[in-house]
Amino acid sequence: MPTQASLAPCPRRRGPHPAPGVGALLLPGHGLLPLGVLTNARQHYPGLVQLPEGLEVADTFDHYAAVNDVEDRDGRKFNNKMERVMNEMLDFYRIEEGYEDLARQVARTACHKLVKDMMYEARNQAIIDLKTAMDVQANPWWMAAHSDRWEVLVDKWCPENWAATHEVCRQRRLFMQGPSHHQGSLSLNKYAAKYSEAHGGQPINTFEAFALSHKGKVSAAIHYNPEDPPEAYSNPTAYSRLSSYSEVAKEVYGQDYDPRSHDLDGEVVIRAGKGKKHGWYYPGDSVIDTASTPTLSQIQAWTVSGGPSIRERPTATPALQAQLDEERARREQLEATLAQQVQEQVQAQVQTQVHAHVQAHTQEMFSFFQAQFEAIGHPLPPHPTWAPRPPISSPPMPGSAGSNAGAGAVPVQDVDLSAVRNLFPNSPAL
Repeated sequence: MPTQASLAPCPRRRGPHPAPGVGALLLPGHGLLPLGVLTNARQHYPGLVQLPEGLEVADTFDHYAAVNDVEDRDGRKFNNKMERVMNEMLDFYRIEEGYEDLARQVARTACHKLVKDMMYEARNQAIIDLKTAMDVQANPWWMAAHSDRWEVLVDKWCPENWAATHEVCRQRRLFMQGPSHHQGSLSLNKYAAKYSEAHGGQPINTFEAFALSHKGKVSAAIHYNPEDPPEAYSNPTAYSRLSSYSEVAKEVYGQDYDPRSHDLDGEVVIRAGKGKKHGWYYPGDSVIDTASTPTLSQIQAWTVSGGPSIRERPTATPALQAQLDEERARREQLEATLAQQVQEQVQAQVQTQVHAHVQAHTQEMFSFFQAQFEAIGHPLPPHPTWAPRPPISSPPMPGSAGSNAGAGAVPVQDVDLSAVRNLFPNSPAL
């Protein structure tokens, strides 16, 4: 949406000619949209609004209707700020006769989004780009006259639990399996027009435009093929939406119906997504004519048993939950493996320490006996060394008592050293 517009009214011959069902006012002759004039919503920002429930900071376009207008330099005064914003558009553009209601409806919808974008941009400036302590000095120009309101907004955007909530949402976004689409700021109709320009004037309908916008940019060498797998799209949810829409379309219009040959159908969209969810159609929200599209309750009223189905809209929650479960199982398996490795390392270290301690103690005792026997003229042979004791589960080593017994050898007899104990009263206990 342009941020500036011409200060002179547009000639009538170049006035907007909106087409029914199109969610934008088209201005022949140049690319400037009349909706760009609606940026005056910033200029007429009401600040603090008195509602029956109490004072509120204006953060939606509906708040503009609760503030009385003031007389301007031309002596005009409207009922409220909302009407001021809407009527000032007519100072720059004229609407063809018969399209006044449609133009106001489109402008009102655009203003709702504009005010949300205003708050989004201001919040980014306050939270992402600047320190919290400097937020009060970071207010945008349209909030300059409402500094006290800005402090209220900053407190709303930066509560004590904001950091924790932000981190949870960030982790959730990391589970997205790809970008939502490649349209950028283009509407679906604009995407279709630019794709046609980039591919030699090849026209595409809104169904193909929706599919291609989830494959790549308008300049990319992409084409729609109903046989493409989910991996061909930027996000698997696009594939599920296209598949659901195609299946329901064949239920409504017959198995010979080819969705590629027609624009997105309002009734099929309602049936495929079970109406609107959070104010959005499923799919192609921006190109659905709300005036001619039946509501979900109307479709449910005339749907008979065995007729076309009305499907639940699939959500990303099951896919995210499956990813979380898979990640949790993988982490638990890794932790179990690491714990087992640590336990084995600890056991090996303990066995090594015990063996070294036994060897040292044995060597000390042998040295004592060797000195005593040398004193009486009976030197002992060198002290033998033993390998570490094998695990209990290991088979008997060659030459051991167990292996000799198994081979039929004579068992080794224990030697009684009680007679020797009296010869060395000062020796360690045997």
